[in-house]
Amino acid sequence: MAEPLVVVTDVQKHYGDFHALKDVNLTVDKGEVVVVIGPSGSGKSTLCRTINRLETITSGSITIDGKELPKEGKGLAELRAEVGMVFQSFNLFAHLTILENVTLGPIKVRGLKKAEAEKEAQALLDRVGVGHQASKLPAQLSGGQQQRVAIARALAMKPKVMLFDEPTSALDPEMINEVLDVMVSLAKEGMTMIVVTHEMGFARKAANRVVFMADGQIVEQATPDEFFTSPKSDRAKDFLSKLITH
Repeated sequence: MAEPLVVVTDVQKHYGDFHALKDVNLTVDKGEVVVVIGPSGSGKSTLCRTINRLETITSGSITIDGKELPKEGKGLAELRAEVGMVFQSFNLFAHLTILENVTLGPIKVRGLKKAEAEKEAQALLDRVGVGHQASKLPAQLSGGQQQRVAIARALAMKPKVMLFDEPTSALDPEMINEVLDVMVSLAKEGMTMIVVTHEMGFARKAANRVVFMADGQIVEQATPDEFFTSPKSDRAKDFLSKLITH
């Protein structure tokens, strides 16, 4: 029996006159990998950012594991600890070593002892393939390595769900796969993931479901196989035809 983990209900988001999200409904079950795709400006990143309240919503509700998103304060910090987030830019602290970047949250937010946090962090860095870089500063690593550290840092908080907002779009082509490979292995291990990406290969390989957005709305959702072979809406057909020709 599927257990819903993230439930987005009737969500509207306005920026002034601009209607960024229009009546969005989405349920993501525990262990499900949902890939959100669509043209630029379709609301994909906005949706991703509302799920951990980096963006507030105008109306509607979002619950994580049955709890409504708190507005601010301690509840919000606790919620954010349960929702890992990996962005386009790596957002690592430049003056801290790779290891310190990963241990900071567990020590400060979860109250882990330093030795324990370091042991966990080292294991995560090994898992994403950058364990030998632990004592370096972010600037000494490639973009692909920094993004893998950012994934390890999010995992260190033991989140219930991981959000990825175009995690490979700032990377050179040869680095993209090293990050996607880590994400594919996370998916296989059963991590609940919501991934906004332009990487259709990842969507085909790792997604349980593809959610296609256009103009701030979810236009259709289907398994990758169904979506890529027989999209239902004209918007999706148009989007896919452009992908194939370029």
